[in-house]
Amino acid sequence: MKMKQIRQNLAIIGVGKMGNTLIDSLLRNKVVKPNQIYGTTSREDTASQVKEKYHINAGLDNQEAVSRSDIIILAVKPQMIAQVLVEIVPALNDNKFVISIAAAISTSFIEGKLNKNISVIRAMPNIASLVNEGMTVLCPGKFVQEEHLEIALEIFGSVGEVEIIQREELMDVVTALSGSGPAYSYMMIESLTDGGVRMGLPRELARKLAAQSVLGGAKMVLQTGLHPALLKDEVTTPAGVTIDGLMELEDGGFRVALIKAIDRATQKSKQISK
Repeated sequence: MKMKQIRQNLAIIGVGKMGNTLIDSLLRNKVVKPNQIYGTTSREDTASQVKEKYHINAGLDNQEAVSRSDIIILAVKPQMIAQVLVEIVPALNDNKFVISIAAAISTSFIEGKLNKNISVIRAMPNIASLVNEGMTVLCPGKFVQEEHLEIALEIFGSVGEVEIIQREELMDVVTALSGSGPAYSYMMIESLTDGGVRMGLPRELARKLAAQSVLGGAKMVLQTGLHPALLKDEVTTPAGVTIDGLMELEDGGFRVALIKAIDRATQKSKQISK
C-alpha cells in the first residue's frame, strides 16, 4: 500500500526499539523525510548513532524536539511518562498533538498532566512492527481532531495493520491480546519445533515448518475472512492425522490456557494502569 506523505515535523521522544522501528519504516515508506524527524535519547552516544544511521535530527533535549515539531510521539517507558510530560509541556500548544505508545498509560492521565486542550492519541503497537507486520490499535482522547487521527493512521500504517477503538477501557484487553500475542505465538512455534525434533526432524527445518505453518494459517484467517474453526475443519479429515493431534491439544487444555492467558494479562494491564 502506498503511504501518503506527512508534511508536519515529527518528534520521537525516546528512540528505543519501537522508536527505531517507526523511524525506519516512516523513512523507507517515504511518509516523512529525514529532516522532518527530531529524535531524542537519554545518552549522547546513542543520539549520535541514531543521527548517523538515519540522518535525522537527534539529541538529548526533549523540549527542543517538541518545540520544532507538530506531532509528538511518546516512546518512553511508562514509568518515565510523567517526568517527560513535565519537560515538554512548555513547548506544547493547541496546534500540536501527542501520540503515546507507553503501555497502560491512559489519555486522561496525559491530558491531566498537560493541562491543555491538546489532542492525545493512545497507541498500542506490537513487536511485529519490526518486520512491518505489526498490529496497532489507536484510541483517541477527548480533544482529538479527525485530521490528527488520520495522520496517526498513516504513521502506524507504515508498520502494519491499524484499528481504532473508542472505549479506552478495552485497551487493557488489546495490550493482553495483540500487544502480548506475539509472545504466545513464539511459545507455540517453539513447542511445535521441539515436537518435530522429538520425532526426528533437524531443528532448523522443524523451526521453519512450525513458523511458516503459523504464518500461513494467520494469513488465511485474515485474507479469507473465514472463522478459524471452519479453516481448522478444512484440514481435519475423518480418521486422519490432524484430529488425533487436536485431541491431544484439547486434552492438554490448549484452548482454555490461551483464553486464561488473555484474562490474566488483561488484569495485569489494568493493575499497571491504576
